[in-house]
Order: sequence, then structure tokens, then C-alpha cells
Amino acid sequence: MHEQLYRDIYETELTHWWARARRHIIASSLRQFSPADRPLKVADVGCGMGSTFGMLSEFGWVVGVDASPTALSFSKDRGHTLLVAGELPVLPFPDGVFDIVCALDVIEHLDDDYAAVRELWRICKPGGLLMITVPAYQWLWSEHDDINEHRRRYTRPRLRAAFNQAPVEHLKLSYINTFLAPPVMLVRLLKRLSRKPQKDSSTLKSDVYPVPKLANEILQAVFASEAIWLRYGALPFGISVLCVARKPAASENRNHVRPEDTK
Repeated sequence: MHEQLYRDIYETELTHWWARARRHIIASSLRQFSPADRPLKVADVGCGMGSTFGMLSEFGWVVGVDASPTALSFSKDRGHTLLVAGELPVLPFPDGVFDIVCALDVIEHLDDDYAAVRELWRICKPGGLLMITVPAYQWLWSEHDDINEHRRRYTRPRLRAAFNQAPVEHLKLSYINTFLAPPVMLVRLLKRLSRKPQKDSSTLKSDVYPVPKLANEILQAVFASEAIWLRYGALPFGISVLCVARKPAASENRNHVRPEDTK
């Protein structure tokens, strides 16, 4: 990610409608599927500036992992201390350490997302959860993807394929940010059609920027309301894709693969 973005994101991600609503949806899904015992051991891989730590701490103690010293420094500024320098696809943890492993908008940055998912799976305990979010649809590519140095965007089948036949139970595999998707898609397409090639990456603009307070609250409420639907089904399209997968316990058949696309 380009350096000029770190402070911009740091200053907006706790209040920005998209980040707040995404945290709400992630917490709701984890409450639905995570082990009942508390506290759990949680890894936030690609933790960035630490905006999800407060939400994840509901489930136990949280270790933040990031390859960027700048991101880890900002996480420290938020008061977080359980921070580890590490980069996919090789993380500095033994096998099966964590009850919950999160990679929230992470694997789209990597050349080999299959290897990244295998590594995330490796550090997850048998019976534990792996939660991944990624941006959706390659045709929605924008300046936001360029400045964040994304390698790809995903469909739901493409994210499922990243598990590469690992023994897995997909508890939730759904698009999210669906209710706001039509206007977002229209704006992205119009910008893409009118966009001129830019050689200077410093002029690229991210989608993360402050919006007026009332609009911010409305957008946050609309996006966050998807958590209710996601408890009962999958959404058919959206701006992002969410996957919650359970690693089979040692006693389960390790050749068993059961993607549950409608949950």
C-alpha cells in the first residue's frame, strides 16, 4: 500500500461508514459460528492500523500480524501491544495455535493467494474458524485497487477455489455490501470509462475518505443491516466477498469437503 494512505486510513477507519459496518458484520458472523468457550486465541493477519482489535477482543485475546512497520506503529499508537511482524505466506507461528484466524482484505494483495490460505489454515486449530474478506468482481477495478496494490478481485467461486481442496466446511460464503452495490457499481463503471492513464501513483485516490456525518450514519446503517440477512442466507452479489470456514476436528474425515453456499 502506498505510504500516503496509512495516515488517511488511520484517521478515518474508526468512524468511516464502510469500516464500521464491516466490523459489525464480521462480529455478527463470528458470534454465530465461533466456539462458545471464552477467551479464544485470535489472529488478525494483515491487521493494518488495528481498527478491528476492539471488535475482535470480544472473543478473546488478539494478536495482530502485519508486514508493514508503519502499520504496526499505528497499531501501537492505538494502544495495542500484542503485535507481531510477519508476512504471508510464511507466518511465525506453530501449527494449530489460534481458535479464530482473520484475514480481512488481505489475500488480494498477494501474488499467491492459494499459498496464503494454506498458511492461514495451518495456524488455525482443528475445529477453529478462518474468516476471509476480499473485494469482489474484477470488472469493478478502480484507482482504489491500484493505490492499495491489489493483485485481483474475486467472485464467490474464485474465493472458494483458493482453499484448493483443503478439508473444509464453508459455514458462510457470501457477497456483502449488497444493498449499496448498485450505486457503487455505477460510479465505479463511470469512473473507469472516463479514467485517463496515470503514470504518477501519488495522484491516485482511494475510496476511503470522510463523508458528511448524516450520510456516513445512513450508509453505515444500510450496510450493517446485511448482518441480519446473513444469519439466514447468502447475498447474491456485492462489493466484497466474505467466507467463514471451519477446520475439521482431528476426529473428522479429512477428505470431506462441504461448501455450504446457501448459509
